[in-house]
Amino acid sequence: MNAHELFQRISQGTEKAYLEKCRDQRELFMKGKPVDQRIVPKGVYNSWVRSQQYGVNPFEKPCHHPIDKSRSNDLNRLIECLERYHFFIKHAIELIDYEGFTFSFAAREGFTKQIHDNIGSPFANLIGECSERTVGTTTTALALAENRPVALVSPLNYQDRPYIEGVGVAAPIHDPQGEVLGAIAIGLRDCERAQEAYWMVTYLAQVFDRLYLPITQQHEKKIKDIIDLLPQGVAYVNHKKSVHYNEKFQTLVNLSKGKNPLKKLSEFFSQEDWDSASAPQEIKVDGKTFILNSSILDEGKIVKSKVITLEEKQLLPHRLGENGQGLKATDGLYSFEDIVGNSAELNEAKSTGLNVAGTSVPVLIFGENGTGKEMFAQAIHAASPRREKPFIAINCGAIPAELVESELFGYEEGSFTGALKGGKVGKIEAASGGTLFLDEIESMPVQDQIKLLRVLSTGKVQKVGSTKETPVDIRLISATKKDLLEESDKGLFREDLYFRISTFIIELPALRQRREDILLLTKEFIEKFSRKYSLRQTIEMDQEFVDALENYSWRGNVRELEHSIERAIILMGAGTTLKVDYLSKRIQESYQNYQVRGLVEDVLTKGLKKQEQGLLYTAEAIIIDHVLKSVGGNVTAAAEKLGVTRKTIYNKLQEHPDLRAVK
Repeated sequence: MNAHELFQRISQGTEKAYLEKCRDQRELFMKGKPVDQRIVPKGVYNSWVRSQQYGVNPFEKPCHHPIDKSRSNDLNRLIECLERYHFFIKHAIELIDYEGFTFSFAAREGFTKQIHDNIGSPFANLIGECSERTVGTTTTALALAENRPVALVSPLNYQDRPYIEGVGVAAPIHDPQGEVLGAIAIGLRDCERAQEAYWMVTYLAQVFDRLYLPITQQHEKKIKDIIDLLPQGVAYVNHKKSVHYNEKFQTLVNLSKGKNPLKKLSEFFSQEDWDSASAPQEIKVDGKTFILNSSILDEGKIVKSKVITLEEKQLLPHRLGENGQGLKATDGLYSFEDIVGNSAELNEAKSTGLNVAGTSVPVLIFGENGTGKEMFAQAIHAASPRREKPFIAINCGAIPAELVESELFGYEEGSFTGALKGGKVGKIEAASGGTLFLDEIESMPVQDQIKLLRVLSTGKVQKVGSTKETPVDIRLISATKKDLLEESDKGLFREDLYFRISTFIIELPALRQRREDILLLTKEFIEKFSRKYSLRQTIEMDQEFVDALENYSWRGNVRELEHSIERAIILMGAGTTLKVDYLSKRIQESYQNYQVRGLVEDVLTKGLKKQEQGLLYTAEAIIIDHVLKSVGGNVTAAAEKLGVTRKTIYNKLQEHPDLRAVK
């Protein structure tokens, strides 16, 4: 039985009987008796035979198989691959919208990491050897052995796995030469989602194959040669604190051969700074002043790597131009032209933003998550006279409370244990001349609110551990999703600060309040993801797909819509039409409820005109009429959709003469 036959059984509701037959066939195999290969696919049977030859105990309780130390090179390759493609894995998991599932990444040797789990698997976040040699037949082992996407119901695993009763799907991934590199797999409790998950994992594997970057010495040498030509010193620190740097960096910091580069870098960064990006800051090395920048790459649960650039301050004006700015400060920032939508509420917000952009008064942006608060802040900055100066953004809710003060106001050398040599410039000082954007300002600790209020009142900032105040000129834009006056009543936000930062309040409408913009945004996202996934076909939208989007509540606002469109495009595969089936279960259920409400309204309206027949009689006719039209008059399809037999439909057509024309 192939995957498509399995999906057919599931759609017909006969999968439970098939699962029982699979258990019986596995038991026969374990007893050395012949199995029915009409039930057990040939590939699975061959895998059972290999598993038996490897001496795998089919009755052993599944357990973690640690990787032997002698195979550390293979393990390191898996870890390196996970690190390099963390961004791909993160977005893949976001797109899988199921109630209960596991997501695994396996190397061709069978080394596997279960990256996501919300079904209670005992192996969540563990790396172990899950090959045919250790655990026998699994979905991943089968995909690797056969080099094709597979679907496997749990009773066909060689070892019984009671913690995941359902179905697994997996697809192989390849290197540029087409050799199998590994596999990705999804495990599900809900068999009804098997076909959707199968196409999802198949498409994700195809995306990965297009993304794969060969990890070869030749490739890395070319990159190193390019970096060595840069006028800045560049250093890269991976999550193991291993440091790679170019020749310019070695020259600037006088790093002699044999000296530990990490020790040298530790003079510039305190321990808590290693895992976060920092604003540009001045440092002194051997009497010279340098500008140091740092950024985080691949930030996430799997890895945090840091890239550091270093440049001599006195050379900046000569290289970047007279004002020392190089690229415009607005490069990469959103403008009001980038904000999609024509609703009255959004146009009012944009108009207010444009009017206030020419001033330096504080602005408070209020809106739910996903409404585009930072996008608006960037657009205000880009339209302001400060556009050539820095736009510095900080999310107050993403920084531990004890670090907010040092991040915002900076600190002097020696002001606390672990402080950087030479101190650190705070975000407020770094934004001087430009715009400071404080997102989730309601999360700022009260004691830091007092210091911010003083900065806004005096135009001066005082670093932690300093007695000196430095003049600053900032335009403050704040954002919140909470009523700050209510927070003030609870003692969580200072009322005087609220009135200082809210000279202008811009309220961003939720997506459900501007439904006329949903289609515009959807088309924008279709274009975006068509470019992202190199789709050449013209993509259309089924009317039901559009109706479902326009009648959904969108709790996650524009961000949720964006993720929904990306998911739908991936599930569409090589097709050309986006259908409601490609949307998440939550959106589909919402659309069904919307349809039912419409039918009920029709029943109540038409039933009042035909009181002699009763509401139930009218409801029956309206529902059958609706379903028949939705399937083009196909009685078989209508019966399947209604969950009745074809004979029942024909009987109802006789009872309701008005419906005969539909057929």
